[in-house]
Amino acid sequence: MTKRSISIGLREFAISVFVILAVTVQAQEIKTNIETIADTYWRNEATGDWFIGFAPNHVIYNNKVWDIVSQTKVKDTYTLTLDNGTVIKVGKLKNGLRSIGIGSEQPVTCSPITTETLPDYPTKDQRKGFVDNNYQMGDSATLIGWMKDMPEQGWKLGREFGVELEYLFARQQENVYTKMDSLGRFSLKIPLINSSQVFIDWRRSRLSSVMEPGKTYFLLCDFKTRQRLFMGDDVRVQNELLAYPHQFANDRFEAMESGMMDAMQFKEYTDSLRLSRMAELQERTRQHPNLSQRYIDYLTGYYLTGQGESMMQARFHMPGRELPQEYMDYVGQLWQQKVKPYTLYREFSTFMRDYIDQLDEKRELDLADQTVRAVRRLEQQGIIKLTPEDSKLLDDYSPLSKEMDRLLNYAKSHEESYQLIEAFERNDTVVRAYQLFDRLGEPLKREQAALSIRSNLAMIDSVGCDQNLRDIYLACYLWRFIDAARSPLPPLMMESAEKEIQLPVALKTVKSLNDKYTALQNQDLAGAASLRPSTDIENMSDGEAILRKIIEPYKGRIVYLDIWGTWCGPCKVALKESHKLKEALKDYDIVYLYLANRSPEESWKNVIKEYNLTGENCVHYNLSEDQQNAIENYLQVNAYPTYKLIDKQGNIHDIDWLRANDANHLKETIDKLSI
Repeated sequence: MTKRSISIGLREFAISVFVILAVTVQAQEIKTNIETIADTYWRNEATGDWFIGFAPNHVIYNNKVWDIVSQTKVKDTYTLTLDNGTVIKVGKLKNGLRSIGIGSEQPVTCSPITTETLPDYPTKDQRKGFVDNNYQMGDSATLIGWMKDMPEQGWKLGREFGVELEYLFARQQENVYTKMDSLGRFSLKIPLINSSQVFIDWRRSRLSSVMEPGKTYFLLCDFKTRQRLFMGDDVRVQNELLAYPHQFANDRFEAMESGMMDAMQFKEYTDSLRLSRMAELQERTRQHPNLSQRYIDYLTGYYLTGQGESMMQARFHMPGRELPQEYMDYVGQLWQQKVKPYTLYREFSTFMRDYIDQLDEKRELDLADQTVRAVRRLEQQGIIKLTPEDSKLLDDYSPLSKEMDRLLNYAKSHEESYQLIEAFERNDTVVRAYQLFDRLGEPLKREQAALSIRSNLAMIDSVGCDQNLRDIYLACYLWRFIDAARSPLPPLMMESAEKEIQLPVALKTVKSLNDKYTALQNQDLAGAASLRPSTDIENMSDGEAILRKIIEPYKGRIVYLDIWGTWCGPCKVALKESHKLKEALKDYDIVYLYLANRSPEESWKNVIKEYNLTGENCVHYNLSEDQQNAIENYLQVNAYPTYKLIDKQGNIHDIDWLRANDANHLKETIDKLSI
């Protein structure tokens, strides 16, 4: 079977799956006894909104759960008095409807909700767009709710109710939590910089929705009746997403069978998935013509953004991260259809970063080395003077640097990358160029910082960004720069950021992180004894001998070895949580040995300070590159982080990185090693 035939087969399969889904998605009927009002929920027959709900001892209305202090029943009518003094009168059931009056308000004709989600609204809502507050600091939405009659399995996950969303400027997940009471009720204020996709208590509910700043939502998850309903003044889209959620599909290049597709076939595959989703949406709107325009627009944008993000993530699995021009042109068409506000879909931040970074990487390969350009600019400005020999050296260095970048993109392992870098840095031209760069000192560093900002702005402007998106991308770029280095920006870079970024929340994001690492850098390192000098091993080159010398003082103890780097995101995530593991293993005599890979001294110390990685049982080394490589070659390290356990006799044992922070698994392993 050819690659082409496999690709077409997947496309046809995707279409058939979504056609089936389009026909079979229906609101599920539930068993409910509407002859009484206990455990029933009622909608306003005129508007279609969820109006009120009754539990044996509580009433849900006006976005709150109220206690019933008294209740009387006369034949089929009910009078309830709530803890705030409000009296609710429920009329008799006639033709499946009840009249429900609250206090002095006009009674409302209500129908029972007998499906798992709210039935279709009775009229069409033609409104377009979502709240766009221009990315304001301090905005929020409020989510109130009830995880009603939650089973023991749900309670075992804890009393914390959480909402997760993407913080666009920092490109990181933000989790907001609150405690549920003993009945499962909660109230949570969710910081929003604009209308955003949110994931609601994902472990228990698997709910994805959208929330708008300034709005209040009430969410009911009734585990007995299986009903999920939103109450509020404008929750139509949220209820429609509950009834007809967006589809998740396997659209990851790495999930494809190895060698099954090339880039253009993957483009065709993702395109067919999106078209299938859109066909399903069209069929759904035909069957349910009152679905709101905002719901249709939201899903249309969701599928566009998802395809763009998926196509750009595929670049990490292409040789040299190279993508055909036709492929990138198509992604550019998706990019031009991006939806505002830019917080509306979680995948947008990744799509934005990968798309612009890919264009920037291609552009960089077509230009001279950035450092060389910075030197040339300094010469043009008269800040430095170059001799003819210096100028020729730069001309000789540029193609070497460009070729090095190209080869690194094709490297298949860290070890291959190291070998390429070592060979590059041994080249006489490179050695002399580095000496020239060092000699130029601070002026060159300042110009490199300014050039980095200018280069990014030029790239952003070339892909049609408005001022807000320009600020968002630049803030994301600088945030990543600081986070990767774990040290503050060069002063001129921060000055440029303050000049260029107009969006207050974007600038605040950058300044806050920059200030954090400035403070850390100026802070004394508590527990500095944990940082060990390499004087005892400075003349050693054999990896096994170096490691044995380092662990020699800890013979008879368990050593937990963590090989990490300040540049490694997963490494830092694990280090941030490492205090939990140490607490769980506090009864064991363990030495935590950290070996840093290619980590600048300031960044290395900042991470140690940030996560408080010091103490009597913590040992840190930041060895020379040659010695670190020697140890890693001996241990056959090919990924970061890498973890090992060294037993009391000095034997080395692998730890699956996925279980390296699993305290129970480690306890079992250590107990066996201690026998």
